[in-house]
Amino acid sequence: MSIIFLKVKVKSLAAEARIIRREEQRCKARPADKPGRTELLLQLKAHRRDTVRREARHSLLAMGYLRGRAYRAMERTCRQDPSWSEVERMVQKYGPPAHNASFKDWRKNEQKESLSCSAA
Repeated sequence: MSIIFLKVKVKSLAAEARIIRREEQRCKARPADKPGRTELLLQLKAHRRDTVRREARHSLLAMGYLRGRAYRAMERTCRQDPSWSEVERMVQKYGPPAHNASFKDWRKNEQKESLSCSAA
């Protein structure tokens, strides 16, 4: 596949987050006594904050790597280390084969130059 497909994925994840946020607002506008309102609101919020946000982060890191950016240029501070296996999976899926071998070297160099997120 091409990095363009990854770019489309990032844009669609951003659109998904906007759509979920809009649905959250609609849910908040419903009468409070309507059954299932609170549960639906919590499920929408959890999906946006956990699933969509995590997937977008990993996609953006993979795209940054494929474009030759340093990890610390993309994320100066963070609270939790990314799932490097997910980032690597996206690099393998969307990047040219030459990038697959150099991903582990890139990651090792980045870890030597900076502390991990959990230690920051």
